[in-house]
Amino acid sequence: MKKLNVVQIGTGHDHSFAPINSLKKRTDIKFLGYVRVERETKTFDDIPELSYNEVLSMCDLDAVFIETEDKYLTKYAYEFVKRGIAIQMDKPGGQDKKSFDTLFDLAKEKNVPIHLGYMYRYNPAIKKIIDMVKSGILGKIYYVEAQMNCIHTDEKRKWLKDYKGGMMNFLGCHLVDLLLQIQGVPDEIIPLNAASENEFGEDMAFAVFKYGDNVSFIKSTGVEIGGFMRRQVVVCGEKGTIELNPTEYFAANGNMGSNMYISFVTDKDKGWSFRPEKLTFEPYDRYDEMYDEFFKIVRGKKQNPYSYEYEKLLHDTLLKACGIKF
Repeated sequence: MKKLNVVQIGTGHDHSFAPINSLKKRTDIKFLGYVRVERETKTFDDIPELSYNEVLSMCDLDAVFIETEDKYLTKYAYEFVKRGIAIQMDKPGGQDKKSFDTLFDLAKEKNVPIHLGYMYRYNPAIKKIIDMVKSGILGKIYYVEAQMNCIHTDEKRKWLKDYKGGMMNFLGCHLVDLLLQIQGVPDEIIPLNAASENEFGEDMAFAVFKYGDNVSFIKSTGVEIGGFMRRQVVVCGEKGTIELNPTEYFAANGNMGSNMYISFVTDKDKGWSFRPEKLTFEPYDRYDEMYDEFFKIVRGKKQNPYSYEYEKLLHDTLLKACGIKF
């Protein structure tokens, strides 16, 4: 099997280390190096650093990972889509609807894969929840409650001012993706994002999603001590409830997701003494499966399960949850 030539553009995204760590250990690709752009300062040892112009002049690139700060993602992805090169782009893709839509329209026109870095898509417990919902085991879904909280430094909370919605854009995007997959497009979105102090961006994000008479919500904050262990998903249906809490956490070996639980009740008449069934999952790496899927798409062995249209719909939904009108 021919090795794919791969380059990473950017080190400014919070998870820019993920491709570096994952790509270094792969045997099916040739990782040529990385590029710093937009005054980025983060560097990586033992990986060749390339210039942007050097990469643009390469004629044998198979895939590019875009890992700049969020607001620059579509700018750099566009340059490589124009050249017909497959893109693994981190999430969510900035807050400029026009540039995001233009990128995905061009990719569709040229049939160039764009694969986004929504890590929960590869979380085995999340995938199990979605499978259970789609199988009908819960019946009609009444509501979803999803939280992704943590505690951030003052510097990070000030940085949130660069993005309308703050934490909703930064981390809530993962939950918007999950909600769309479970309940579809909401009839109405009510953003209720706020800043804990005037000097910070909106570090307390909350949005209500109305589906007919039912209401779901997403919450993401950067002010919650212990928030990492209260990242959770609850799906309530007419035949039972699923709870995943915490969504993931570090295992002893450093991988994400050790001993994750799904608790679910399939009989709504169970009483106070009932103990729900639990499913436990082995440790996993957030990114290995994500990149496995991407390279299968690049090689033509798999179709991207997330269409260009879905990614545009997700982006629109997120912008509304951030309080952006268009």
